[in-house]
Amino acid sequence: MSKLYLIGNSHIDPVWLWRWQEGFSEIFATYRSALDRMKEFPDFKYTSACASYYQIVEKLDPDMFAEIQTRVKEGRWCITGGWFLQPDCNIPSGESLARHSLIAQRYFKEKFGITAKTGYNVDSFGHNASIPKIMKASGMNSYVFMRPSPNEQNRDEYLFNWESDDGSAVTAYRIPISYGCPTMEVLTEAKKCVDSLMHDSMLFYGVGNHGGGPTIALINEIKENIPDGIFATPDEFFDNLNKKDLPTISGELQHHARGCYSALSYIKKENRRCEQNLLAAEKLCTMSSKLTDYKYPKKKLNKAWKNLLFNQFHDILGGCSIKSAYNDASYLFGETMSITEQEMYFAMQKIVLDIDTLGDNELPSPMIKNKKTWESESLGIPVVIFNPHTWKLHACVSVNERASKVTGFDEKEIPFQLTRAEQTRHNGDIYNTSFIAEIPPLGYTTYRIFTKQESKLTVCSSMSISNQRLENSRLCVEFDSNTGDICKLFDKEVGEYVIDRPCSAILLDESDCDTWAHDKTSLGDTVGCFGNPIFEIIEEGPVRVTLRSTVTFNTSTVTRDFSLLADDDRVYVKAKIDFHEKHRTLKFTFPMSKNSVRAKIPYGTVERTAYSGEEPCGSFIISGKLAVANDSKYGYDTESNEMRLTVLRGAVYADHYGDRDNKCEYMDQGVSEFAYSVFAHRSISDTEKKAIELNFAPRIIMASFHHGSLPERMGCYECDDDTLIVSAIKNSEETDKSVIRCFDIDGIEHNTQIMLFGKELSINVPHNAIKTVTEDGEELDLTESPMNS
Repeated sequence: MSKLYLIGNSHIDPVWLWRWQEGFSEIFATYRSALDRMKEFPDFKYTSACASYYQIVEKLDPDMFAEIQTRVKEGRWCITGGWFLQPDCNIPSGESLARHSLIAQRYFKEKFGITAKTGYNVDSFGHNASIPKIMKASGMNSYVFMRPSPNEQNRDEYLFNWESDDGSAVTAYRIPISYGCPTMEVLTEAKKCVDSLMHDSMLFYGVGNHGGGPTIALINEIKENIPDGIFATPDEFFDNLNKKDLPTISGELQHHARGCYSALSYIKKENRRCEQNLLAAEKLCTMSSKLTDYKYPKKKLNKAWKNLLFNQFHDILGGCSIKSAYNDASYLFGETMSITEQEMYFAMQKIVLDIDTLGDNELPSPMIKNKKTWESESLGIPVVIFNPHTWKLHACVSVNERASKVTGFDEKEIPFQLTRAEQTRHNGDIYNTSFIAEIPPLGYTTYRIFTKQESKLTVCSSMSISNQRLENSRLCVEFDSNTGDICKLFDKEVGEYVIDRPCSAILLDESDCDTWAHDKTSLGDTVGCFGNPIFEIIEEGPVRVTLRSTVTFNTSTVTRDFSLLADDDRVYVKAKIDFHEKHRTLKFTFPMSKNSVRAKIPYGTVERTAYSGEEPCGSFIISGKLAVANDSKYGYDTESNEMRLTVLRGAVYADHYGDRDNKCEYMDQGVSEFAYSVFAHRSISDTEKKAIELNFAPRIIMASFHHGSLPERMGCYECDDDTLIVSAIKNSEETDKSVIRCFDIDGIEHNTQIMLFGKELSINVPHNAIKTVTEDGEELDLTESPMNS
């Protein structure tokens, strides 16, 4: 006979229709209730996830925390989940999900002597295809979820092996009906569902969402009405389960609330910015600690990560909480940005202070009145440009000086261009200097800015611009007279059109959608297209040409600056949108050349057939030969042979099933900005790198003159395989050794040699796998525990 396991729990949303202060109060009340039930019912057991909840209890109520520790040792309180909380499982990057494991599992091990064995995201709206390999690499072999329901996924399995593309698999259980049946009536309906199943099952009971947990009355009713039920934990269920002959499901588990991946653009943009800043800060701080006496700021970066991970809670990052909750979220984002910006500056400046910027020269005599003039005329102002990425970077940088000449580290002149600065005319000048910098992997290069010396360089530029056309040595771009968008993009290297018909900015009517777009496949029908373009040439020079296109619809305006760089194969676009549309969705459309779209997901990609409705994505989408990267968007759909990036939604805050009145407030109104790039897709790893470059540009430090032990140009990373993606370089949680994490995104095996900070590593990364090693070559899991432990 099949066994029925009864799982006492309480789903706690720390933020949703309430702010975090109220949500945290419910944690204390709920945990107190669960501990009291254990005294009243000797066979009662309780399950709770989310390391952040335990941390607040430890901080404010150490007696309660000690009581929980005792119950954990007894086996009656089950710590599950292994993550900081229950995040959205589509929007965060792979590294963010890895840090959920790293921080939570290490905390559980320290405080309770155990790590979670079962992954637990019962309320998240969908689950990306990489979660099984992230779970396995975090010490978890099983997974509990509820959404999507069988009718939302068109799969009726409740128990199965869930497999990632690298072959990693976990045993997954879909909760029937509800993750917290608060009454016997609801529990009875759930029992009817599991009674029809031919395997052991779990029923989850207890008051939830706003906390609560199992009540005395409900436990007594369960004992009376389900006498054969076993009070248990998810760990006990999976440990006793006969896993033989379970079906296998590969790939992602979607969809529940398709609108969450584009609701509230602010929260998505700040999430991406913080993710990128944290990863860059770790790399630059590690580099500085290896090259100088700079001390790696482990505690500060850990705090910054915790802020970000909390804001990745599914109701926060999904954009479906009340408006005031996002004021609180902004404070955490702000602290994370402040920490990372400061530490990046400190790390880079420590390196710069050790660079020998004088060489064989000596400092000027104190008698020289104008030191800056001497520097500019004699040696040039040193400008040190840092690249945190693990490949050679060619990027356009702008320096806050008006140059007359620019030289590279080899003292040879390079082309430059005066570009409009942010300020109005100051001291007679409104220009910065822009040029293409070449920086080695995980390294820096020093350039020199001269403000008096005349340039002797003759520049033969391949760049051209006219009212509706851009061209460089690799691309030719034409613009449509009706949509104001790209209508033709010819890649000279590929020898064909990547775009051969007009792109556009369109509006959908989403009046029938609530914030989540519950029960909806799409966000509505097309009701308008932005048009009446005005074109304006903004920049023209040997480094960059930029054409501005402004289009309108009603009182809304989309202004985009389309740029080409010298000898670059991408169209860079900066979009500024003044949006005044309610219950409307703004999408940017791009032609498809294939009946499918490949979308970025954590630690990989997934290919989906076209016309499947609104879908989640990460930093890029690909169809055939066309790739589109973005710096802050997470949703797209396909329609009429176009892939359509979801840009803004004029949805109502916390609009649950559309019960609206005149007190509602709308999202995404007013001015917003984001960037994207368009280019020919050559390989997935190439597209991944270009998306990363779009999301984090090189950093600049204006240097002074001094002797030092470091050269003017240095790279700290070498690899004989340019398709392997490095996602993190950081200091170990326990030592000062470096830790490097990499993964395959092309579906191939990598046997490669890496030189990191002068140490050689031999690394094998199987297809689609994640690999973490120390600088000494010791292989670790995502919690930074040795793989053989």
